[in-house]
Amino acid sequence: MTKVLNAVLIFLCIIAGASIAFYNPMRLHDLITGAAADGGFFISWPFIRVFTEPVYAFSFYALTLNKSFYQPALISWFWWLITAVLVYCGIRKRNIGQTFSRIFYAVMILISVFLFVILVPLPGPKLNKPEGFIAADIHSHTIYSHDNLSKPSSNLRFHKVHGYDSFFITEHNHTDSFDKFSENARYKDVFPGVQMRTNDKISVLLLSGKHFDGKEYADKSLSEIIEKAHSNNMLVIMPHWWKWRKQSLQELVTDGIDGFEIYNCGYRNLTKKELKKIIEISKDNNLLMVGSTDWHGWGYMTDVWTVFPANQGTNLKDILDKKPETKVLLYREDQSACALRFVFEPFMFFYYYIKNADAISVLSLMVWVMLLNVLFIGNMAKYIKKFTPPAMAAVMAAAAVVMYISYMSADGFNKIILTAVIPVLLGCCILWFFVWRLNGKNIQ
Repeated sequence: MTKVLNAVLIFLCIIAGASIAFYNPMRLHDLITGAAADGGFFISWPFIRVFTEPVYAFSFYALTLNKSFYQPALISWFWWLITAVLVYCGIRKRNIGQTFSRIFYAVMILISVFLFVILVPLPGPKLNKPEGFIAADIHSHTIYSHDNLSKPSSNLRFHKVHGYDSFFITEHNHTDSFDKFSENARYKDVFPGVQMRTNDKISVLLLSGKHFDGKEYADKSLSEIIEKAHSNNMLVIMPHWWKWRKQSLQELVTDGIDGFEIYNCGYRNLTKKELKKIIEISKDNNLLMVGSTDWHGWGYMTDVWTVFPANQGTNLKDILDKKPETKVLLYREDQSACALRFVFEPFMFFYYYIKNADAISVLSLMVWVMLLNVLFIGNMAKYIKKFTPPAMAAVMAAAAVVMYISYMSADGFNKIILTAVIPVLLGCCILWFFVWRLNGKNIQ
C-alpha cells in the first residue's frame, strides 16, 4: 500500500511540475493574418469539463489530430499499452494465461475509449464573440450523407453549443435533408447547400439562399456547375483543394470560383506553402476565405470558426454575397510529424495536454488520479474488473441498437452505419463478453 501511495504522489508531482515547466498555451489566432485573436474573441469550455477532465483531455487530442496521424498514433498507443501490461505482469510474476487476459482487457479498454470519443456528443470549445460579429460554418453533413453519423437535430445542436450562429448543410450530391430541419431553424440557423461531385472527380460546395434540387447539378464538369450555380444566384466554394490538387488555383479562379476553404477539420494536412498561395490568390481576386468543420458526426469537437462583421439574425447567404472580409479563427497549434513523435505518442499526448492545460484543468486531473487510485486499491478493484466487461458489452449492444434506429431514419442515404459502425459495435460487444468469460479464470 505504501509503495502505491508513494507512486501516486510521485505521479502527482510530475503532473504539477510539468504543468509549470511546459505551460505555453496555444492561442486563438486568425489563420489568414497569423495574428492572435483579440477584441473580445475568446474560447470557453463547458462547465462539465471540470468534472470530466481526463475524458476532455483525450477527446480534444484525438479529434484534432491530422487524419494522416491516426494510423501511426494508434500503433504507438497499442504498442505502449501492451508493453506496460507485459512489464507489469513480469514484475507480478503472472503466468501466460493471466498475461494474455490482462493484455486483452487493456486493449479492449483502449478500443472502447476511442469509440467513446467518436460516438458520444461531448461538447467542446465554444467561440465567444464581441457584439457585431457572427460565426458561420459553410460545410457540414448529416446522416443523409453516406458517411455521416448525426441527425439534423444533432447537427444543429453541434453548431449552437460551439458558438456558430448559422451554417450551411452540404450533403453529398443531394439537398433532401434541408427539409428535415425544423421550420424555426431553416433560413435562420441553417441554409441550403450541397457538396456536389463533378465529372472532374472533385467536389465543390454550392451555397444558396433558397432551397433547390442538388441533383440538377449532377454529371457536370466543374465549369458547367459554376456557370449554372451563378445563373441561379449561388456561391461556389472550393473545399479542401489540397485533397485533390487537380486544377491549379489560377485555373479555379478563371473558372469563376467564389472562394476557398483554407482549413478543414477533416483534412488538416494543408502545407504552409499551399496555405500562403491560397491566401494570396484569394486576396488578389477578392475571393472568400473560410474554415469549415466538414462535420460528419464523428466526434463532437471543433477548432475553427469563420467570423465576419454582421448582426445576429442576418441572412447568411446575403452576407456572403457581399464578400465580407473574414477571419478564420483557429484554436490549434502546429503538431510535429516526425517519426520520433509517433514512437512516443502517448508521452507526446501528455506533453501537448500539459502545456495547454490551465490550473483548474490540472487540478481536476490530479483529483482524478487520486480518485482512480482509491477505486483500484483493495476489494473495490476486484469488483470493477469483474463487472466492467458485462457492463461494456451491454453498452456496446445498446449503442448498436441506437445506431440502427438512426440508420432506419436515413431513407437509404446512409451506408457507413450499417456496413461499419454497427458491425464494430457488435464485434466489441462479443469481445467484451469473451473478456468477461476470461475474467473469472485469469484476472483476479
